[in-house]
Amino acid sequence: KYALLFIGLTFAVFFLFEVLKRMAVHPVQYALVGMSLALFYLLLLSLSEHLSFALAYGIAATACVLLIGFYVSHVLHSALRGAGFAALLALLYGMLFGLLGAEDYALLMGSVLVFGVLAGVMVLTRKLDWYGVGRLPLASQASDL
Repeated sequence: KYALLFIGLTFAVFFLFEVLKRMAVHPVQYALVGMSLALFYLLLLSLSEHLSFALAYGIAATACVLLIGFYVSHVLHSALRGAGFAALLALLYGMLFGLLGAEDYALLMGSVLVFGVLAGVMVLTRKLDWYGVGRLPLASQASDL
């Protein structure tokens, strides 16, 4: 039941990297990241049939974080950005694991997580000109004419 939240948060972070670093990310690249996120659940399910849930979760999460971190470092043209994205993704997987284990506090933890992400997005984008996102700078537009 947390899959949509998890995938949405991952895409939100990916979008923030794109917007804040002023880099164009193709929809196919978003789709590949999305497929790897979906594969996490398939890996988790298949591994948990043979291993403990915690071990299966750790293996599936590590595999996906490494794959996505590697891919995003090339998409964003920076190993540092890819590592940063992978670290955020690993933190998100850790929070999801905690959320799954704490059923009595799941709503509280989920609410705090979403609030924290929203606060982070608002702080990071507070000076961003949303009307200018995707538009060429004026100097580039003048040279195109």
